Amino acid sequence: MNWLQLSSIKVWFTTLFLLNALDIATTSPLYEANPVTLYIWGQIGIFLSAWVKIGLVLLFGALCVAAKKVVAPHEWKFTSQVFKAMLIVLVAYYAFVVIMNIVVILSTMGG
Repeated sequence: MNWLQLSSIKVWFTTLFLLNALDIATTSPLYEANPVTLYIWGQIGIFLSAWVKIGLVLLFGALCVAAKKVVAPHEWKFTSQVFKAMLIVLVAYYAFVVIMNIVVILSTMGG
């Protein structure tokens, strides 16, 4: 398999989307420490904020697709590298968050 195929924007975006869904599924409201998240939950509720979170990831994907259609072919290489770098950072962040959520779930089950 070619490494360039594995590191495409589609793969990173799909990974981000799945990690975002896992973050929503594994978040325990009793152990949420982010004050912004707690405020948003208080204003619009957990369910609607989950849909907003998914919507933001989909909006980022739409931005990637729109950028590919708008930029010139010789500019796409740089543009795709920028998007890929942002996706890698977001995937790393969400991987950390999901791992921490799982640790919290497991620690509450054991104690």
